[in-house]
Amino acid sequence: MKNILLDSGEGRVLEVVTSGELSERAFVFHHGGFGCSEGMAPLYRAASDAGVFLIGITRGGYARSSRREGRRTFNYVNDTRVALDHFGVTEFVSFGWSSGGPAMVSDLQDSRCVGGIGIASDAPRVSEDWQSYLDKYLPANSDGVTSEGIEWDLEAARLLYGRDLEAYFDLLLCPADRGLVRGQYADELAEGIRIGMAPGLEGLLDDFESDADNWGIDLGAIKKPVALFQGTDDRFCTPAHGHYLRDNLGNAELVLIEGQGHLSIMYDHASDMVTKALTYF
Repeated sequence: MKNILLDSGEGRVLEVVTSGELSERAFVFHHGGFGCSEGMAPLYRAASDAGVFLIGITRGGYARSSRREGRRTFNYVNDTRVALDHFGVTEFVSFGWSSGGPAMVSDLQDSRCVGGIGIASDAPRVSEDWQSYLDKYLPANSDGVTSEGIEWDLEAARLLYGRDLEAYFDLLLCPADRGLVRGQYADELAEGIRIGMAPGLEGLLDDFESDADNWGIDLGAIKKPVALFQGTDDRFCTPAHGHYLRDNLGNAELVLIEGQGHLSIMYDHASDMVTKALTYF
């Protein structure tokens, strides 16, 4: 992977992480909160195996991308356009994991975007019926434990190593996620968090604020195809998020996978996501 710094205007720097041979056709990756593009390593590996040019967009405030205070979902696409123009991309599929999901939806506004892949994506949480989704679509076998109302020790997240992940996320880990943070990819996950949050907490806090606010996009008017990969056991972005986006986006399907969590779904199903994305070209 190559890290490249681009001028995103008004004195800001946009970090992008690329892999593969330069092409007019590409995948665009948006990382989750607490992370960075390097934290999407299993998806990079799967897409590289498919021979696709990859562009990871680092959101403002994470890693080496300048903070863009007040950023909102509707204008996330502006950063993607900086990268698309730089590399001469004419056609792309956008991927978004967790807090990267809103950025994927934002990308659908660009004429070059042919479809989207949501991975345990956040949903907007300002609609009148949002609580009904939370109540109806709880994660399986969670005893009601979800990320709603969690008080994070955000400073501690900046210093996480693989050995620390299980204790830090604790009750939010379903069995599949717990197995993952105990396994061979724990250090890889933790490194992505440390890189992403190295400059401070602003990127994560901006995500929290933006994701929960009105996205400023008419979801129903988006008719491009979107596949929403969602684990039934996800306690971070619970199944309510996937069901809400499926019901409100204009052309979305929900790929609900039994027993998968927020972290495990990326590692266990990255190749399935890439295979699905290739059908959009």
